[in-house]
Amino acid sequence: MIRMIENPAELADEDITGKYILRRLNYHWFAYGKAAIVTACKGTILHLDREETVYSERWGRRAYTGTGKRYPGGICPVSAVACVCDTPDDVNAVIQLDVEAQDEFYQLIAKTEAKVRALAASSGESQFLEAAE
Repeated sequence: MIRMIENPAELADEDITGKYILRRLNYHWFAYGKAAIVTACKGTILHLDREETVYSERWGRRAYTGTGKRYPGGICPVSAVACVCDTPDDVNAVIQLDVEAQDEFYQLIAKTEAKVRALAASSGESQFLEAAE
């Protein structure tokens, strides 16, 4: 099961030990960052492990298997959790959506740049071309 967390209070009094979490990242909208496995819940602080990923034919990239080597992953406040996933497949599916969204985002940027260049070329004015660069 995949559960989006809109309000950190949703996780109050819930033990999510053993589940995967994805954190909310502020520096770009389409990424949740690397997944972590909750090893303990202490108040509003989660203790985490990182799991080693391996290349997966199914996903076409490195993916979580649930059996990878684990490393200490530090701590995380409950308020940073964007998503809780029960299984490695769940977390890989969410990450795949991130990968696809990032591709779409870069395609949109390229399309917009091409439109600005076309506008600049058709206008014959260099100020549009300079603005595009």
